[in-house]
Amino acid sequence: MLRKFDYSWHLLKRSLWLILPIAGIGMAESRLGNQRCNNIIITIDGDSGMHFLDKTDIQMLLTENGGDPLLGSRLRDVHLSDLENRVRKNKLVKKCQVFRDLKGNVVVEVEQEKPLARWINTSKSGEWRNTSGYYINDEGVFFPLSESFSARTLLVSGPFFTSSKEMKSKKGVMVMDLIRFLNTNEFWKAQVAEMYVDKDGEVLLTTVLGDQRVELGMAEDFESKFSKLRIFYDNVLSKDWSRFSKISVKFQNQIVCE
Repeated sequence: MLRKFDYSWHLLKRSLWLILPIAGIGMAESRLGNQRCNNIIITIDGDSGMHFLDKTDIQMLLTENGGDPLLGSRLRDVHLSDLENRVRKNKLVKKCQVFRDLKGNVVVEVEQEKPLARWINTSKSGEWRNTSGYYINDEGVFFPLSESFSARTLLVSGPFFTSSKEMKSKKGVMVMDLIRFLNTNEFWKAQVAEMYVDKDGEVLLTTVLGDQRVELGMAEDFESKFSKLRIFYDNVLSKDWSRFSKISVKFQNQIVCE
């Protein structure tokens, strides 16, 4: 009888060790839920160099332009997932996480989109038609320009970029690989000012020094083409940047100049 009592007592103690922490968490959650929102703490990624949105913009998204004020609301009535969705509706936002801390604050962490290129609307002669356009991110997704900030990035143009679906095609994947290369290679990042891509995926580059037009052809095997072009730059063009106005590396093992 005594052994049975000891066993029951040990079982009860073990159960209490499990129940008490859970009950404590529940009580803490209940107290936190009864707290009112004291402050909204907003952080926007500052290392990207992008300033499309500021804290006021995020505040207006959270409160739906002030129609749903959060300050003073009970935290249990603040639906965090709804707030995240409100912020994410802005196409300049890549990620958003909203949570609450133990001090009664609603904490909002925002990551902005980072453009690799900006599409500009041009005529066949290369003249800008207007300032409209959009940015292209690392995944080939288009997102709108900002009225308050203009990112310094590679300019792209041409009919190839008029359809977001094209960016998911085989040719689109090659073009995106080329755009990434031009963003990461320090020499060509400084040298290439603009990239034009026609409807078939043929690439034409405009350089900064010399204002040359470089025919790259299709975006396949572009690293080999740039390797040949770099040798040509170092050995020929570096002596006279204005010597040629057009350079073609679209054909294998050939550099054609005009």
